[in-house]
Amino acid sequence: MQNTLLHLREKTLYLVRRLSKEIWAFLFVTAISVFCLFHFVDLKPQVDEHFFFSDDDLQFQTEHKIAESFIRKDAQIIISVTGDIESKEYMASIGNLSDSLMGLEGITGVKSISHGPNNLKDAVDSPLWKRLLISDDKKSTNLIVLVEDSVAQQIVPDIETVVGQYTSDQFNINVSGLPYILELIRRHLLKDLIVFSTLAFIIFGAVVYLIFRSKCIVFGTMLSCLNACIWTFMITDLLSVPIGLLTANLATIIFVLTLSHIVFLTFNWKRLPPKEQNSMVEEALRMTFPASFWSMLTTLLGFLSLILVPAKPLKDLGVAGAVGTLLAFATAYGIYPSFLKITQPRIKKSNSGKNRIYEFLEMEQKSIRLSIFILCLVALPGLWTINTDPSMLSFFSKNSDIYNGLEYIDRNGGSSPLVLVVQSKDGETLNSQAAYEKLWRLQGALETHRSVGSVISLPVLMAQAKQAPLAKVLFWEWLLEILEKPQFDEIAKSFITQDRKYGLFLIRMNEQNRVKKRLTIIEEIKQIVETQGFTPELMGGVYVLQGYMAKLITASLIGGLSKLMALFAMIAWIISRSLRVTIAIILSLGLIPIGILGLIGLYRIPLDVISSPASNVAIAMGIDSMIHMIKSYRRKKHMGNASWQEVRNELWQPILTSMLIVSTGFSIFLFSTFPPTQRFGIAIVFGTIFASLTALYIMPYFVQFTKKA
Repeated sequence: MQNTLLHLREKTLYLVRRLSKEIWAFLFVTAISVFCLFHFVDLKPQVDEHFFFSDDDLQFQTEHKIAESFIRKDAQIIISVTGDIESKEYMASIGNLSDSLMGLEGITGVKSISHGPNNLKDAVDSPLWKRLLISDDKKSTNLIVLVEDSVAQQIVPDIETVVGQYTSDQFNINVSGLPYILELIRRHLLKDLIVFSTLAFIIFGAVVYLIFRSKCIVFGTMLSCLNACIWTFMITDLLSVPIGLLTANLATIIFVLTLSHIVFLTFNWKRLPPKEQNSMVEEALRMTFPASFWSMLTTLLGFLSLILVPAKPLKDLGVAGAVGTLLAFATAYGIYPSFLKITQPRIKKSNSGKNRIYEFLEMEQKSIRLSIFILCLVALPGLWTINTDPSMLSFFSKNSDIYNGLEYIDRNGGSSPLVLVVQSKDGETLNSQAAYEKLWRLQGALETHRSVGSVISLPVLMAQAKQAPLAKVLFWEWLLEILEKPQFDEIAKSFITQDRKYGLFLIRMNEQNRVKKRLTIIEEIKQIVETQGFTPELMGGVYVLQGYMAKLITASLIGGLSKLMALFAMIAWIISRSLRVTIAIILSLGLIPIGILGLIGLYRIPLDVISSPASNVAIAMGIDSMIHMIKSYRRKKHMGNASWQEVRNELWQPILTSMLIVSTGFSIFLFSTFPPTQRFGIAIVFGTIFASLTALYIMPYFVQFTKKA
């Protein structure tokens, strides 16, 4: 035991003496950075009312206009309770559950068959309560829980606790509503951020060690990647960019960006003939830095292009990604070389195992090229069937209780709110008998649309109010004024403006089995409104925001990728100074999104806002490898022995190593319980492999093909 401790002490002292002053400084800075990260940076994902757009965006301004004219009570949690709804036990349990929920701080009201209508029969016969509380299949009733906007998501755990206390086989409870869904998404993102960032650190480190067999290289690599991640989160926090839908996966992306520079630098260092260590590192830096700089620039411009997109998640990813790209480059060339200087070059041994892999790829390069071309040809029709407008249910696993509960609520009354504000075409006010009858016809027409679950509106409210004996003799205006008073929760102000010219329809839309895009359905609803003699003045709600988000994803896929291709073409020309090489690069890069997005469309995989940037990341990997190949080709051409075969002989290891590290790292996303993260991981893994093989075998082939042409 004493000998072991002595040996450990000697090894520790040797390591301490071996570390340079630079490394000790970096370790000190890292320790300070970790302290600042956990004490001053908010690392909790934020998924709130700015889920889709920021305040200054046009679509979100529409939400504000609606809120200025009507009292909005959108912060609602819908609780559906299945059981024998006609039994006394069921009614008693509903009453107890409603009372328990009312006792929670932050809940402003609960509407249920025990807190609203007189009894179940009254609810079934009521124009309002039957739409609000009774399911279509008459097997369950709803509790509508009104929550203060400021604590809408924070109160979800308390509601879940209460619900859990009442759940039984005879009293099955499902929960939905925007605050609940957003809180579930936030939890999934937080879990993925913690678990997969930690696993990525461990897996990336293990793979780097297996490849380079050096503790110093692993230590330097992980320290560089760690600092790039920490500093990115710190700077984005200072820039008020929260951790959200896309930035929750930012740590893994930054690891990849940093590793890419380090892998090429390390392989260039390994290929140099043995000499003084500092000289070897400096020469490797001179060889690698130009290509890495251009690769960094292409990635940076790709992220910066997202800043102009109105969609807030993509905009946040653009800012955070741009910061991360610069810091990945800075740490790879600022921190990592210090560790490379204290690493002893390994004596080159037989590399037959790796050579056999390369020899196999070289021997099968025609088959690889043919396979890539066939895959793109098969995937091409899928580009026209990409689903960028998936259901909110696609954010949850089909095998989960959450999905089943949301699906039930969606099927019985709808789950996604849409707010419709209308005005009579002839400009008449809506507080007359004639207007009431027109509004009822519009109500009925809307309820016949297959995507509409339930509709609550001014005519429903008025019909409910008219059921009171004395209300039948009151004028419409008098009745509205009564319903605007505090003792009636000012409910009329939620459905009609003060000047009586605008009415509001609160629609819960069905998400399950929707085959049309949301914006198409919204246009159909607008046509119904106009057919019934009204003008659709404003449309808002989550359903509309999701529709516009889908439109932006489609626009970013088409416009964004087109701009990136044009940008990369300019950079390819600057680097290669060859029209043939530039054309070859653009043609090769064009195959990557065709392969990824085409297969996504072909297999009907939802392309949501989280998984949509996968093709951009894969293209960045492809252009990175191609730039290094071009730089190597020009360097060899200057020396008089240029050939693409020689370039592959030199770069196949770093390209395939980078592919292996990235694919292994992102493959951990496949084990996520959050389907969007799974889809993002699948697309990245496939895209990285596809991009690497395209860089090695397609780009040189296109160069030679255009030369012959």
